[in-house]
Amino acid sequence: MSKALDVHVLKTHTSSINSVCFFDNDKKFVSGSDDYNICGWDVDTHSLIFKLKGHEAPVKSCASSKAGCKILSGSWDRTVRIWDAQSSNCLWTLKHDAVVMHVSFCEETSLIAVACDDKITKVWDIRNFENVMDLLGHTNSVTCCAQNDYTLATGSLDKSIRINDLRNGNTLLNLDGHASAVSSVDLSTDGFKLCSASWDKTVRVWDIHSGTYRTHGPHVMYEHEGCVSACKFVSDNQKIVSAGYDKIVVIWDALSTKKLHQIRAHNSWINDVAMTADNKWLLSCSKDRTIRMWNIENADRLPVVLANKLEMGYKFQECEMCQRTFKVEERDMVEVGDEFTKCVYCRLPSRSYQKLSGMENVSDMNENVNVSLNTSSEQLAVA
Repeated sequence: MSKALDVHVLKTHTSSINSVCFFDNDKKFVSGSDDYNICGWDVDTHSLIFKLKGHEAPVKSCASSKAGCKILSGSWDRTVRIWDAQSSNCLWTLKHDAVVMHVSFCEETSLIAVACDDKITKVWDIRNFENVMDLLGHTNSVTCCAQNDYTLATGSLDKSIRINDLRNGNTLLNLDGHASAVSSVDLSTDGFKLCSASWDKTVRVWDIHSGTYRTHGPHVMYEHEGCVSACKFVSDNQKIVSAGYDKIVVIWDALSTKKLHQIRAHNSWINDVAMTADNKWLLSCSKDRTIRMWNIENADRLPVVLANKLEMGYKFQECEMCQRTFKVEERDMVEVGDEFTKCVYCRLPSRSYQKLSGMENVSDMNENVNVSLNTSSEQLAVA
């Protein structure tokens, strides 16, 4: 099982690596480090393609334009720098009065959010590099921020999460519940949900669209054994990936908030994670000065993952065309009386949705994957 996931270990930074993010349509990614440098990497060759120098203190956060080649970096030198990845030139330097903890960028609005340790989140318009608003409300350092269109979420050492409307600066929601500092936040692409990570060792999912957290609270995930440093929505909001000081990466089902699988990834605590849109590559970066690229394209077919999903009540079928195991969604079924035998990709040409039959017995699937449900607590330990 330790050889089930292909991993590439990338080394060039000389100190803790704090941030990773993809850009140029997931063909490349950048990393920011305590060594003051930002490094650019090619996804296909796993090779270093550029190194950006200019910061005078640790780089704590990186962000990027997904389709383009603009890179943002935030540093303890109290600046945010905007870089052109093609020329490696620094296009602009935004100076702040406090240490920069985190940066985020939304291409659709051209707005940059900068979380600072003076309790303020500053918002800039990248089109003219104007400081358009300062957001107040947190009572301690702002540690993280995430944008979706004109919605901005911020987390703080004050244990709270605030959601603001960037059209007018109004506070939409103030979320409390974490027992310690909030280290990471992310908004689903549809804007309906928010996930948060904390030093209290939990990841929480908040339904901010329906507001059900007001009566039932957020969904709380407890698998981490140490402070959680990062969380992100991936796979079109179907999954959440998190990582922390316990040196593991956990992938969750976003709907049920159940753990799908975990990877014991590094020799020291993990600071950040990222995943490509095609769900093939997972990045993790660590205090151990390495970046690890995990090929998780076939992770859903691992026995331990199938067992976890079966325990959650999922049904599976092997595609008769590509032989991949796929999850059968009730909403995809149409009562036509035949067997539902093709995955969604192989059904695309004909658009013929057929009903699955003969998969009602979970024990049959257990026999096929040759695992029992008690493997749900197993770990994928990767050296």
